[in-house]
Amino acid sequence: MFPDENDSSGLIINSIEDINEREKPSVRLTVPVRPSQEEILTRISRTISQSRDKEHRNQRITKATIIRAYIDALASIPFDMENISDERTLLDRIQESLQD
Repeated sequence: MFPDENDSSGLIINSIEDINEREKPSVRLTVPVRPSQEEILTRISRTISQSRDKEHRNQRITKATIIRAYIDALASIPFDMENISDERTLLDRIQESLQD
């Protein structure tokens, strides 16, 4: 069951204010990823870090930071969650919703 989209106390992100009001991360989650996914996270983190000037270096942008940002972004994107049989189908559904 998913929270009502009008209920701001739920887990789904409805606006940037929901992200800003979140507590600091407190749950540790270990997720196995493919080597290519780890390389992508490393590349994104490195590119962000190298592209910032001194006034924008107040927080490290780590792989975990990127993953949390992606989760928050995806939580605000509606997609068909019925009858998802595998990771490929899930990815396809998410990508379809991003193209709309």
